[in-house]
Amino acid sequence: MKHAEEPRLFRYRIKYQMNESVGTNYHYYMACTADQALHFQKIMAGRRGWELTTLSVERRCPWAEKWIDESHVVQLDG
Repeated sequence: MKHAEEPRLFRYRIKYQMNESVGTNYHYYMACTADQALHFQKIMAGRRGWELTTLSVERRCPWAEKWIDESHVVQLDG
């Protein structure tokens, strides 16, 4: 009997700026997709009452050991 494969998790790095702040920060999430990582960011910001602007979303490629830009999800999210 075959076991269903677990979805692969990737490390995502989300760059954001708090409203009324000049600096930028990063949060890191383990997620299956960039959409899911962005969703986690929204949940975290909502729970903390933060108003922020998401600037970029990047996925860490474990084979090439580099960050891959997936910021298109920010524009799609609108």
